[in-house]
Amino acid sequence: MQVAGIRIAASEGVGGRIPDLTVWSKPQERAVWLAVTELVLVIEIVSRGSEAIDQVTKVKEYAAAGIPQYWTVARDAALTVTLHRLGSDGTYGSTAQMPLAWLLQTSPGDHLTGM
Repeated sequence: MQVAGIRIAASEGVGGRIPDLTVWSKPQERAVWLAVTELVLVIEIVSRGSEAIDQVTKVKEYAAAGIPQYWTVARDAALTVTLHRLGSDGTYGSTAQMPLAWLLQTSPGDHLTGM
């Protein structure tokens, strides 16, 4: 398994993040930092103590980077997944919230259409 970061423009300048999970439209080369060109989905598991970063800061950063979808997985009893989809205005709208167990029983194409 390859762990790589993604280059994003943060409010302080160009920076990077290492998401918990990424989905790409095609295989990526081995590199420490990857451009977001073929990145279609970033998934973050919301960490205790960094809820604001995962649910506010990263939402803004990933949207500004043009990543089509950003999902967060809460550490509540249902492991609630919040799906954010990039709108034409360049910001994310929250399109759905569902328990992880339910999401895992659906087809990825149900949620990644239009990519």
